[in-house]
Amino acid sequence: MLDIKLIRSAQKKLGLSQANLAKECGVSKEAVSNWLSGESIPRARKALALADALKLSLDEIFSIENDVSEEPVIAYRMRNNRAPSLEAQTAGEEIGRHLKQLLPLTGSNSVFSPRHLVNPSLDDDYVTKIASAIREQLGLTDIEPVTHGHLINLFHEFGAFLVPVFWGEDKDGHENAMSVYLPDSKSSWVLFNLGCRLDDFNYWLSHEFAHCLTLHTLQGDEGEKFAEKFAQALLFPEKITGEALAAIRNSKTPLKVAKSIANTHNVSVVTVIKAINKLAKSRNEAVPKLETPAFYAKWNSEKSTKPTVAKGLFGINNPSLEDAIRNSEKHFHTPIFRAIAKWQKIQGGRSPAFIASALNLDLNIAIEMSHVLWVLED
Repeated sequence: MLDIKLIRSAQKKLGLSQANLAKECGVSKEAVSNWLSGESIPRARKALALADALKLSLDEIFSIENDVSEEPVIAYRMRNNRAPSLEAQTAGEEIGRHLKQLLPLTGSNSVFSPRHLVNPSLDDDYVTKIASAIREQLGLTDIEPVTHGHLINLFHEFGAFLVPVFWGEDKDGHENAMSVYLPDSKSSWVLFNLGCRLDDFNYWLSHEFAHCLTLHTLQGDEGEKFAEKFAQALLFPEKITGEALAAIRNSKTPLKVAKSIANTHNVSVVTVIKAINKLAKSRNEAVPKLETPAFYAKWNSEKSTKPTVAKGLFGINNPSLEDAIRNSEKHFHTPIFRAIAKWQKIQGGRSPAFIASALNLDLNIAIEMSHVLWVLED
């Protein structure tokens, strides 16, 4: 949150009116008024401009209620190996700082550190061993599919907080899911988009669980590669891949077989194709000719017809905010919404700007959520 008292003091010291401050920041006078009333907060570049105009540092213009001993660690799953933008990274760190304020209100009373990997490695054999151990923990053989329920249970046993969010269909930026680790409390938070496609959902969750397992000791590209390898090994291990490769080679309709296998194992058909291609190459065998420009063109055109997570789990693509919150609490056993509701009551009023920053939501959605949670807490 902005340190309004400090900002107003700096304004007065420099003789800056709201109109002058708005001009310095390249925004409207109304935008500055909204910042100073708590109705909204500036995004990364505007926050930097605000700090420069006031001759303050970025850290100084933000007021964090809890003592910050260690900064949040953020991980994004990158699409096409793209690194997150500066704006997305800044937004992620803000999410972490706001979630820290909610931790005492979640009802968590764990006094133990989560079980985690001490020396995680990108070695293929190591990742396979870890994934096999997790499948054994779930009571699965090396050919049984992993379900959404299995993964949700893994997060709860680990002690991570699941945070379902309402980013719309196929959110770009942090690619439908992100994880936040707060070192001082050793707490892990996983945000995921209820609007992402259901066939990718298990992969998102598995990827973020990998970050939890390492407590984010692997960061950047290294952390992303570990998470990708882990998700692949957990959801579609080598034995399943070998059987899939054989079935596809022996079929007159190989793409149809690949799609059927993908449905059975709750993954995208692209996951199946990439897995069998990798295995074929490792064996110095011919790669099935499924991964073509025509395939990707059709796959991309059909993506919008795939059910979203909300549709698959709740039965509707666009539930009302109240229904989405209630269904999320029931399905994911998440304390996040009640924690926000309690936080608002403690503050003595609705706090849409806080909600927008904590969940990286559009302010209009945050305003609606603020109202819904205020009523739910009554």
